[in-house]
Amino acid sequence: METKIDLEWDDVHVLPSKIYPDVAFLFQRINDVVTKRVELDGEDVMLDIGCGRAVDAIQLAKRGGNCVGLDPSRKMVNYAKECITDSGVAVSLIQGIGESLPLKTGSLDEVICKGALDHFPHPAKAIEEIARVLKPQGEAIIVIANFESLGFRLGRWFFTIEKVLLRGRTKRRDVWQIPADHTYKFDYTTLKRLVKPYLKAKQCTGISLLFGLPGWSSLLDKLPQSVSLTILRALDKLAYHLPSLSDAILLECTYNNGLRIDSDTGKSSTS
Repeated sequence: METKIDLEWDDVHVLPSKIYPDVAFLFQRINDVVTKRVELDGEDVMLDIGCGRAVDAIQLAKRGGNCVGLDPSRKMVNYAKECITDSGVAVSLIQGIGESLPLKTGSLDEVICKGALDHFPHPAKAIEEIARVLKPQGEAIIVIANFESLGFRLGRWFFTIEKVLLRGRTKRRDVWQIPADHTYKFDYTTLKRLVKPYLKAKQCTGISLLFGLPGWSSLLDKLPQSVSLTILRALDKLAYHLPSLSDAILLECTYNNGLRIDSDTGKSSTS
């Protein structure tokens, strides 16, 4: 059955009306880590798959390199155009899907896909496409929300207890439940397994810890900002070494020399 892609997807619902300290920290930390890991010079070409408002592409374009953003949503591409115009830097935009990149085989130095892979109908195909368009020395950075994080595991545990105590009458929906616009549930194991046939994993690190723990956001919000930030930074350092339990997982990959790409068809297969 063919999966319908939402070409009018809008990100206005992504963030809640009130931004708690852990939410703000998680999103900012992901942005900072991704842009820090990408190294571009004036000749390098970088693609941001699922670029949204092209925030990362804009930041990287300011440091050099040729940055391209790709998103399937017409609305998001229009938002990105506005952001690019306001930034004063040059970023190219493509409306397209990750599973069928309109780019030549072996044409990119860097690819990033941040927080988008679990929205794709066929994430494995998107990873295969990433491998196809990378140059032999190219690198890819993939970031996903970890639905087996420590915070989400504890959240589910508390929810189970609540259901027992309330005899199933609770209707509360929490962040650890898969959102309607997600097509895939990612965690450390599934990400590594999905990537393995197409890319060589270079380094896997975790970002942030305990997001989704019941009461955690409210507790941090009541503490002085400096105290909350100190706690979040300490947990982030711990999460770095525990990607399987972290709130978000960052996987750095390189071109897989064991991957065969047919020069005539552009199709890839593992050797």
